[in-house]
Amino acid sequence: MAARELAGLIGLLTLAALPASAQLRLADESDRAAFRAWFVLLADAAFYRAPAEVTDCSSLVRYAFRESLKPHTAEWLRLAGLPVAPGLPDVARRPAQADGVLPLFRTTDSPGAPMVEFVDARALVRWNAQLLARDADAARPGDLLYFRQQRQQQPDHLMIVVGSSRLDASASDFVVYHTGPDDGGPGEMRKVRLADLMRHPAARWRPTAANPAFVGVFRLTALS
Repeated sequence: MAARELAGLIGLLTLAALPASAQLRLADESDRAAFRAWFVLLADAAFYRAPAEVTDCSSLVRYAFRESLKPHTAEWLRLAGLPVAPGLPDVARRPAQADGVLPLFRTTDSPGAPMVEFVDARALVRWNAQLLARDADAARPGDLLYFRQQRQQQPDHLMIVVGSSRLDASASDFVVYHTGPDDGGPGEMRKVRLADLMRHPAARWRPTAANPAFVGVFRLTALS
């Protein structure tokens, strides 16, 4: 992506912010902390046992987002099969279903448009997240690293910052993502250190301002 194209995309993503009333925002810091903890744990756990619905980077974000908001009952925990006992508080005030659909994501800049459960990677960052910086040091656990690889059939790619992992104590800067379909195969979940990503052998995957394919660090509006 050329520098001019990147600047235009960043401007579009920055200016597309909707009024607070038109987006899902959690009511208080305790709910935001609970959501963030569940979101990070579920994304991290998907590396070890990916749910069937997780087939690309955006489905990983959608899965972790939706399931973080649910009541984590004994039955939910049984079905989830998490590798650790979460011991986390639930989000107290969560969105209610409307016609069987959880109103989670925006897909347009119209404040009156209905919110949906399905959204692709670009719509996730355009209408449901806020640009923080093009410096990965600005990322907190639960934030998204957004890449746009122009030459690929599916150019938009998201990674979730985990930081310290409850499932692997060997580092404190983990990132997880799903590759999406690759070379005719289904792709796979991957878990890497941010430090290693910064030295990725393919420079187009390094989350640095010097990489024109790295759009930036984004924070879900539910957490802002």
